[in-house]
Amino acid sequence: MSFYDNHYYYLNKRFLSIIGQWPFQSRLESNVMLAITLLFLCSLTALEFLGLIAGITNMNIIMENTSPLLINSFIFVKLINSLYNKYKMKDLLECIEETWKMTQIGPEKEILRSYAKQSKTLTIQYALGLYSMWISYSTMPIVVSEIYSLLPTNETYTARFLYRLEHLLDVDKYFKLLMLHGIISVFYIVSVVIAIDGMFVLCIQHACALFEGIKYKIQHIQGFDFVTLKPNIMDDEAYHVIINCIKSYKRALKFSDLLSSTFETCFFFLLGNVVIALSFNAAELIMIDIQLDEIIRILAANMAQLLHIFYLSLMSQRLIDHSSGLQEAIYSCEWYKISLRSRQLLRFTLMRVIKPCQIKAGKIYVMSMENFSSILQVSVSYFTMLTSMQ
Repeated sequence: MSFYDNHYYYLNKRFLSIIGQWPFQSRLESNVMLAITLLFLCSLTALEFLGLIAGITNMNIIMENTSPLLINSFIFVKLINSLYNKYKMKDLLECIEETWKMTQIGPEKEILRSYAKQSKTLTIQYALGLYSMWISYSTMPIVVSEIYSLLPTNETYTARFLYRLEHLLDVDKYFKLLMLHGIISVFYIVSVVIAIDGMFVLCIQHACALFEGIKYKIQHIQGFDFVTLKPNIMDDEAYHVIINCIKSYKRALKFSDLLSSTFETCFFFLLGNVVIALSFNAAELIMIDIQLDEIIRILAANMAQLLHIFYLSLMSQRLIDHSSGLQEAIYSCEWYKISLRSRQLLRFTLMRVIKPCQIKAGKIYVMSMENFSSILQVSVSYFTMLTSMQ
């Protein structure tokens, strides 16, 4: 049985396998699942794009088809980045497995378990949130139509399709077929996000566990009431503990750098895309004559995008906080009760931990909760610009 079949990481393995991106999948299974994913993503994007081109002179069609196309584009970016960096993802997973095998017993093992459990919980919550947005978004035309058919009224309610296509073909004739295709396609869109972001969270949580383990060892450095400034190196327990912490810290830094390089290009395109997509979706509510099912769909799409970027920013902030926390651990340990050589090591370690580990988008933008608010502000600015064009 694979290490990743344990109850902490099994969900991540399943989600990535659905879209053919689990690094340890057989080539045949990976290619088949990826082909199915691309079939639905490409066919949905093609229909939306054809609808946009055919109605390019109609502002309403432009607004209603541009929003889903923008979302599709960053899904493709995520998928392409995952394909391109699949070997890096494999390296990250192998590092995680190696760490678990090296840490067999003790407090560090409990720290790994605790953070792995948190990773599973976060993945489940994120998946439930996005899949509920998928149901709200893709089934609203059917649900609202059925509700109106049950109401005691003579008014007829014609639900609109997920995107504008009625100027290109007879939507009423093929409504059920198009709805089935739309529901499955949006499922794969959401699954790509859950799978790849779940992998990101798994790695972030592991990096945080590594830093927490180092912090625990530093905080429990044992000093002596009667300090021997230059003891025999073999008898200097604190010195050996600090050496071990430095080695662990170097492994944690290497892991964090590999994680950042895996996602930095994807996040760069993602941020710009999300800002524009949020602005377009919000502008639709004001600029276009819409009805109940469309309002619910637009709100569901915006909520999903906000949850997506909030989730990534929150996880990146956790890495910053955990790597920065080592400063406090060094300051609060009993450094005044250890040898001079041990103090010197702590001094050099402190010089490095002042600079926290960060996840960057395109090497220029730091993913954090502070910058998440900046994204919202920029989105509001674009939204104001779009509404001023009305």
